[in-house]
Amino acid sequence: MSVKTKIRKVVLISVISIIGLAVFSLPIWAKKITIRMASAYPPGHLCVKAGEKFAELVEQQSEGEIVVKIFSGGAMGGERENIEMLKQGTIEMVTSGLMPLHMLAVEYSFFDAPYIFPDYEQWERAWASPIGNKAKEILLNNNIQILGHYLRGFRETTANKPIYTPEDLKGVKMRIPQDPTWLKIWSRLGAVCTAVPLTELYSSLQTGVCEASEGPFPQIYSYKLQEVQKYLILTHHLPSVGLIEINKSFLNSLDKHYQKIILEAGKEAARYVDEELTEKVNAELIIKLQKEGMTVVIPDADAFKNKAEPIIKELFSTVWNVTTWEEILSY
Repeated sequence: MSVKTKIRKVVLISVISIIGLAVFSLPIWAKKITIRMASAYPPGHLCVKAGEKFAELVEQQSEGEIVVKIFSGGAMGGERENIEMLKQGTIEMVTSGLMPLHMLAVEYSFFDAPYIFPDYEQWERAWASPIGNKAKEILLNNNIQILGHYLRGFRETTANKPIYTPEDLKGVKMRIPQDPTWLKIWSRLGAVCTAVPLTELYSSLQTGVCEASEGPFPQIYSYKLQEVQKYLILTHHLPSVGLIEINKSFLNSLDKHYQKIILEAGKEAARYVDEELTEKVNAELIIKLQKEGMTVVIPDADAFKNKAEPIIKELFSTVWNVTTWEEILSY
């Protein structure tokens, strides 16, 4: 065998070896998992921040083998569209409020209704109770698994006139979430209610379709309602809770190692928001809202609660008849 032939043979073996190594490495490259997470809320909102923390934790703990892409600001539709896509498996994850209950477990939607829970601690105790577990089971049966929950802040009211009592709310056109129980409660309080998707919240107030709204500080500020609303009324009517959710079938399709990473990251991201962000962000936002033109109003909270009580009791005997208000408050 000539020297040239030997050289060619060595080169050929080297090339084959390199190709073999590349082919052998393909399964490693193919292991990368991309998760799409949708949110109706804009960048900077606590729901989006929760998603970003989850993405950071998952990518770190999986050493880059899991990548989370967040589509915020309603890029994949409003909350209802997001939850329906999550249920169907069109997207893998959603970071949202408690819209899944309103859509899929209406009899448990009192977890997201005004003037029922006095504080977040009471809400968490009820959510951890057998009643809360039944609500979560219904969501699981609809292919939605909750990885974590966190407090976004209390829901307050915005308007273009000061509101101190339910009498001041009478006849005011108010944007509320798309839920019949909310319609009944706020109508009882005197408002003329209009169900508007979050993605249309700003424009509805800007054009006068609505004159008032309600929501936590992160919602009020991230949607720039200070530009179209003069007054911030501290009605404090509901601890507003956010969720990190995943499509159950997608999660179960993953390797157990990845499942563990995702489950732990969901809990840790929610805990991070509760312990590091919520209080700090809300304190900063009320100052910003005032600096940017809103006037804070302290209403008669008891007057609103007492006015709402009859309709809330009625709803527990009709729509929310899986439990009683007394049982919920006993936890």
